[in-house]
Parts: sequence; structure tokens; C-alpha cells
Amino acid sequence: MKKVFLILAMIMVSQAASARTSALQRILFELGFIEDPYIQICPEDTKIDYKATEAELWASARKAEAGYNKCKPAEYYRSLYVNYPSSYREAFRRYIETFLNAQDFIMAMNEANMYITNWRGMNDSEYIHLLLLRAVDGEIKQSWRDKNRQMEFVAFSLGAALAQTEDAPFLMNLQYRAFLDKYPQSPWKNEVLGMLNDSRQMYGKNVLNEARMFILKRDYPTAFQKYNVILKWGPAVGVFEEALYEMIQYHFELSWLLTNKSLLSDFSLNQFLKRDFATVSTMEERKELSEQTRQQARNYVEQMKANLPNSPWTAKALKLESAYPIL
Repeated sequence: MKKVFLILAMIMVSQAASARTSALQRILFELGFIEDPYIQICPEDTKIDYKATEAELWASARKAEAGYNKCKPAEYYRSLYVNYPSSYREAFRRYIETFLNAQDFIMAMNEANMYITNWRGMNDSEYIHLLLLRAVDGEIKQSWRDKNRQMEFVAFSLGAALAQTEDAPFLMNLQYRAFLDKYPQSPWKNEVLGMLNDSRQMYGKNVLNEARMFILKRDYPTAFQKYNVILKWGPAVGVFEEALYEMIQYHFELSWLLTNKSLLSDFSLNQFLKRDFATVSTMEERKELSEQTRQQARNYVEQMKANLPNSPWTAKALKLESAYPIL
């Protein structure tokens, strides 16, 4: 059966003259036998035609847009913006759009960043920045089979990547919030907010899984930091209620475990509890720390009761304290 599919794949790939992607190609892609037929990797350095007139280049570009090779128009648009200053800005915009159409999102990001840098403050910079963010969103969706790469770009889109600093302006431009802050009245505001929400949902699920991994290691301080990433975004994130419930659960669990003297040999836990690592713990101190942690859990429960009274997670949270009795 696999051999038959491979033969079919070879047949379909050879039919490059077709402008449309068939249902069979999509099936072969889903099964992993061929690369995504919608995606084309464009040359990083497209050739330049120095002989054609401006009109000829525009005509060639429009003709190329109707063809199967979605990268081809980039040649003509690059020739236009290099040779003819009067066509520079429109040709460069279409140059970037070509990479979006070909789903070569990295090229689209790089070229859009270059435009924003060279033409900062121009009246079309907003639209070019939008194209950049569409490329970021496209890369996130396209990377669904590579979760590490996908989450890398999700982090970029939220401004959560460690590499995003003022010293890396290209990376700073990748975050949705940078666009929303710069263009608060943008006609594309809702589109960018939609991208932002999608990234938050994905990031929230990923952070929740990371928090659970740290709980398994009994690294409560790091786990609570992860939960707080979700909690600061509020109920707009789908996993918010579940994360808040687990935050409560593990505060009660930590409170229950704090009476165990061996736990206080953990340096990060001592930092979290704001106690001197070198100080020998007494049962009295451990009980006090336990009660403080338990009280924090109760505070979270009160927040759930006030803000999420009808949530099933709130109902479950109300039963947690009895599950972790004071030792």
C-alpha cells in the first residue's frame, strides 16, 4: 500500500502545471508522504531583470500571479522596486504579499521587517506591519507538526521570548501587542486581536502542561510562576479556570507537606517562602508557614466564588481543603 501511495505522490508532484491543489494531494500530505502542496519555499535572493521596462515588469508580475509557481511574481516585483523608484513602495508591498501567498512566511517576515525599518513612519507602514503579523500567524499554524517550533513563534507573537529585547527590533516587531499599541485605531485591530487570542490559548495550554511537570518534581515555586502567567490574562484564556483550580489545589498540597522538615532543605522553596535557608526549621515555624500557604489557597477560593460562581471548577475547589487536612 505504501508503494502505491508513493507512486501516486510522484505523479501528483509532477503535475506542477496545475494551478490548484487536488484533494488527493491533501490526503497524501496528511499521511506524511509529500510536503504541503500549498507551501513553496522561495529563493532568498531573487534575480533582477535590468532590461525590462516598468510596464513590462508589471504585466509579467500580474501574469505570474495566476501561475502555479507562487514565488515567481517576486522576481518582477523586486526588479520593479530596484529599477523604478516610482514603483518602489507598491512593488515592495506586493513583493511581501507574494511570500504570504506562497506561504513562505519566514521570507515575508524578513522582508516586512526590512521595509518597516527603512520606511519607518510612512503611512503604509501600518499595513506592512499587518502583513508581518499575518506571516507570524501563518508560521504558527503551518508549524502544527513541530510543536517546539510552533511554541517558539507563539512566544514571539506574545512578546514572551527571551530574545525579544530592544537590541533586537526585528524580533520586537513580531508581537501582536506592538502593533496594537502603535495603531490603537487600526481598521485591522480586530484581526490582530483575534491572532493575539489564538496565541494566548495555545500558550496557555502549553504553560499549564509545563506547570504540571514542575508539580510532579515538587518544584512548587516554578509551577506557581507558570500558573500566574495564565492567571494574569484572566478568563479570556480557555484554561484559566482549570489553572486557578490547580493553583488552589497545589497551595493546599504544599501546606499539607510543609510540616515535613525535609521539604525545607530545598533552596528555591525557601526563597519562595521568604525564609532563611540556613535557619533550622522548627515544628512551630513549619506550622506557621503551612497556615500561611493554606490561607493563600483560601483567598484564591474566595476569588473563584466571587468571580466564577457557576463554574464547575469552583464547585470542585470548595472541596479541596478537606482533602488536605492539617497534620
